[in-house]
Amino acid sequence: MKRTNTNAIFCLITILVLVLACASGYNKHADQYFEEGMLFYERMEYERSIESFDKVLELAPYGKDNNIVYYNRGMAFLKSRQYEKSAYDFSKALEQTSNSNKTLKFDLLMNRGNAYQKSEQFDLAVKDYTGAIQLIPEHENIKFIYTNRAWVWFAKGDYDKAVDDFGKAIKIDSGLDEAYYGRATVWFKKGDSQRALIDAKEAVKLKPTKREYDNLLYDIRSSMKK
Repeated sequence: MKRTNTNAIFCLITILVLVLACASGYNKHADQYFEEGMLFYERMEYERSIESFDKVLELAPYGKDNNIVYYNRGMAFLKSRQYEKSAYDFSKALEQTSNSNKTLKFDLLMNRGNAYQKSEQFDLAVKDYTGAIQLIPEHENIKFIYTNRAWVWFAKGDYDKAVDDFGKAIKIDSGLDEAYYGRATVWFKKGDSQRALIDAKEAVKLKPTKREYDNLLYDIRSSMKK
């Protein structure tokens, strides 16, 4: 009777398990580094968070949930003001995220837009903010996207579009102080002191502790006296 080489079979099974694990992207150590990265992020230790997420991608480069890893590392880069790297990670996450997962795609577009805005890539920022609005127009964060896009229009010198977007944000949330402040800033830049005064007063009323709101109100009143 032919004897079976049990050692050879065991080695073959071990290799097969490792191949399957790599193919699926699973790695228990990668999971541990991911949890560690999230913990560092919550503690606002962003550089250590990034290092942990780096380890995840090294250990499981083909992980089926790597879009989440890229998303979280992108957020850590964004918080640490590494905007180019942040935008890159959000792009990688978008590539790996199914179109059916609209909520995640919305968050990725919104945050990549933020990264582009911070790095003054305004056309790309507008494109992403607009894409997020079109994807889930009723999303709870739409008012913030309108506000952010308005600031981009302002930076580009398109004041009418800036006023329109700030107005849309206010229509969604009449208590959004930052939108009143933004619109007041645009009115003031356009030379419409009366409208600027109304919005600046509302911003101060909603958030009296904001020094920049009070400073804007002072500047508007001073200009009107002159």
